[in-house]
Amino acid sequence: MSGTDPIGNPGQDPRAQLGRLLEEDPADLYENAPMGYLSTLPDGRIVKVNRTFCAWTGRRPGELIGTRFQDLLSVGGRVFHETHLAPLLRMQGRCARSPSTSSAWTARCCRAC
Repeated sequence: MSGTDPIGNPGQDPRAQLGRLLEEDPADLYENAPMGYLSTLPDGRIVKVNRTFCAWTGRRPGELIGTRFQDLLSVGGRVFHETHLAPLLRMQGRCARSPSTSSAWTARCCRAC
């Protein structure tokens, strides 16, 4: 039975796609996720970054590792980070579903883009 992929393109059976996703290596899923992932130390220094984030910023992982996330942001992006994201990170240890999860936000706020 032929179905559509998650964005409506005809072709593969969605069950077959799900099976492949479940068999994939979690590290590969992290690296090739459709969203940018990064991990930082409490001071904002990047310690891990996926390929998507690298593609958004146009930088290699080696260029980003050790860089403070805040230093990649525009002035407005830094203000937003310090007033909204950083407090969440300090209180909860993570920040999920922030505006930084969209490439449009990244393009507006990252000086590297």
